[in-house]
Amino acid sequence: MLWRSFFLIFLNERGLFTNLSEIKNPEDIKNFSKKELATLAQEIREKIISTVSKNGGHLASNLGVVELTIALFRSFNQKNDAIIWDVSHQCYAHKLLTGRFEKFDGLRNHGGISGFTKMAESPYDYFDNGHASTSISSGLGLLTARTLLDNHKEGNNSESGKVVAVIGDGALTGGLAFEGLCHAGQLQKNLIIVLNDNQMSIGRNNGTFSRYLSRITMSSQYQSIRNGIDNFANKIPLINKFLPKFIYKFKRGLKGLFLANNMFVEFGYEYVGPLNGHDIHEMELVLNRVKKLNKPVVVHVITRKGKGYKPAEKDPQKFHGIGPFSIEDGSVKGPVELTYTDVFSNEMVALGEKNKKIVCITAAMAKGTGLDAFSRHYPERFFDVGIAEEHAVTFAGGLAKGGLIPVVAIYSTFIQRSIDQIIHDVALPNFHVIFMLDRSGAVPNDGETHQGIFDIALMRSIPNLTILSPASAFELKTMLDAAIDMKGPVVIRYPKLVCSEELDCFRAALDLGKGILIKASDLKSDSKSKSTSKKSCTLLITTGSMINETTSAAISLKAKGISADIYNLRYIKPIDEEYLVSICKGYKKIVIVEDGVKQGGIGEYIEGVLLKAKLKDIKVLGFPQSFISQGTRAEVLKDAHLSAQDIKNAGI
Repeated sequence: MLWRSFFLIFLNERGLFTNLSEIKNPEDIKNFSKKELATLAQEIREKIISTVSKNGGHLASNLGVVELTIALFRSFNQKNDAIIWDVSHQCYAHKLLTGRFEKFDGLRNHGGISGFTKMAESPYDYFDNGHASTSISSGLGLLTARTLLDNHKEGNNSESGKVVAVIGDGALTGGLAFEGLCHAGQLQKNLIIVLNDNQMSIGRNNGTFSRYLSRITMSSQYQSIRNGIDNFANKIPLINKFLPKFIYKFKRGLKGLFLANNMFVEFGYEYVGPLNGHDIHEMELVLNRVKKLNKPVVVHVITRKGKGYKPAEKDPQKFHGIGPFSIEDGSVKGPVELTYTDVFSNEMVALGEKNKKIVCITAAMAKGTGLDAFSRHYPERFFDVGIAEEHAVTFAGGLAKGGLIPVVAIYSTFIQRSIDQIIHDVALPNFHVIFMLDRSGAVPNDGETHQGIFDIALMRSIPNLTILSPASAFELKTMLDAAIDMKGPVVIRYPKLVCSEELDCFRAALDLGKGILIKASDLKSDSKSKSTSKKSCTLLITTGSMINETTSAAISLKAKGISADIYNLRYIKPIDEEYLVSICKGYKKIVIVEDGVKQGGIGEYIEGVLLKAKLKDIKVLGFPQSFISQGTRAEVLKDAHLSAQDIKNAGI
C-alpha cells in the first residue's frame, strides 16, 4: 500500500536499510536467505525511488532489473567474472550492491556518482557505457582478450572468468548488437548474453524483432519439458555418465520441435528461456547451469519496467528518464515551462497539416524528441525505427529520393553514430533531409556520454550541409519553416532548455549565412549601469544555444561600464564571411562563444576568417579537449569555462 511505502521510505531516509547499507561488495549477499533477498530487493527499490525522486534519473528501467541484478551477483564470482550492462542506465541496483550505497544520494549530481557505469568509480564497472547496443561486442572483446592471454600463461591452468552481457530487447534492435551476435556465434566463445525483455526501449518497442521475441515467449513448453528432463536425470545416479549422448540428442530433438525458427539457435547459441525476471531462485538455477557451458548462451528473461512503484508500472515511458517528482502520485515537481523540444513538437504538428509530404523519423525516442504528438496526428507518416540511427538516416535518404520531406529527430549525442550515413547517403546525393538535433551543447546530469558537443566539429566539414542554431522559440519555428523549403540536407541544433526570452530582433527573416546584431542598448539590465560610450568596443559572437549566458555576460559588462554588443550567428554553416568581417571591423575586442568542442568548431573557423582580415584581439571559448562529467547545465558550463562569468571575463 502507498502509506506503507511512504513509511518505509521515511525510515530509510534515516539510514535504516537493514540489509542494503551493510553491503560492501556482491559477495556479501551470497549467503542471504530467501526472506533476506526479498527484503533486500524491497530496500533497493525504496532507495532508488527515494533518490531519483530528488535527483531525477532513469527510474522504470532500474526498478525492473532489481531481482535480475541480485541473481547475477549471486551466480557469478565478481572477482573474476565480468557483468556488462548495455547502455547501463539500468545499473542503479548494480551500484548499490558494489559498495556505493553511501554515495548514492549524490547520483547524477555534480561531483557525485554517475547514472551510468564508470570505470573510475568501481572495478565492477568494466566499461564507461551510455549508448545502446554495445555490450555484446565489448563483452566478446573482453572475453577473447582474456582467453588469448590465458593461453599464453605457463601451464595454461588459469581461470579467466566468465563474461556476461546484459542487454535489453530495445537495445538488441541496434545493428551493432546484431554484428556482435553474429561474431560471437562464429567464434563460439562462452559468452553469456542475458536478454532483458520488457517489451520497451524508452517507449514501446516496434518492429519485426519485437514481435519475434513475443513469439519466443510462447515457446515455454520446451523449457518446461527440458527442465523436467534435467531434474529427472539429476535424480538418477550415474545417468550422466552412461547416457550423455542420448540425453543430449533427445533435448536437441525437443529444441528442434519447439524452437525450429529460433534465431539465436541458428546463430550458434544455446537458448534458455523465457524466465521470470523477478524470480531470483529460478534465474539462479539457470545461470549456474549455463555458466558451465563452453559455447555462447542467450538467457531470455522477462521483466516489468517500473516494478514495485505503481505510477512507473502504469506509465514506464514517462518514468524512463524523469526529473524530480512526487513519490505520492508521480507528478513532476516544478512549473511547466516551454522548452525547445515543445516548440519543435508543436510546430511539426502544424507543418504536418500544411504539407502532406512531410514525414518524421526517430530512433526509439518519440517522446524525448517531441515527435509523439506528430505520431498521434499522422501515424501513417511517422516512423520509429528502433535504436538504429544509421538506418534512420539512410531510410530518410530513400524517402527524400522518393519525393517526401523527411524530418529526422535524434539527440546530438546519438547522431554521432550515423555520420557516415549523413555523408554517404544524404549529403553526397544532396538529398533534402532535415535533421533536428535535440540536446545539443551542454546536457545536464547524464554526463560524458550524453553531452551534445561534437556535432558542429563533425558536420561543418560535410559538403552540401546547412547548419542552423536558434536562439529562441521564434527562431526555431522560423528555421524549421525555412528548412522545409530549402534544398539539400539541413541540420537544426538546439539545447535541452527552457526557451530564451524573445527579442524583437529574433523575428527578423533568415538571410543566408548572416546572423543578427543585438545592441548593448537593447539589453535589459536589473541594476544601474555605469555610463558607457555610445559606441560598443566589444562584440560577443555566439551560437544560439549560448544566448542566455552571452546576454548575461553582456549585461554584467555593461554594469562595469563596458558596452558589449552580441552577434547571434543563426547560421553555423554557411557563414557569409564578407558580411561577418564588416560587422566585426567596428570592434576592438571580439569574443566567440560556442557550445561545442573548440577544436574544429565554428569558433576556430571564425577566428581564422577574422585574422585573415587583419582583425586582432580575438578570443574563442568552447568545450575543451576533454569529456565533461555530470552536473546541472550551469555546472557543466562552468567546468568547461563557458559560464556567463567566463564570457564576461573574456570580454574585459
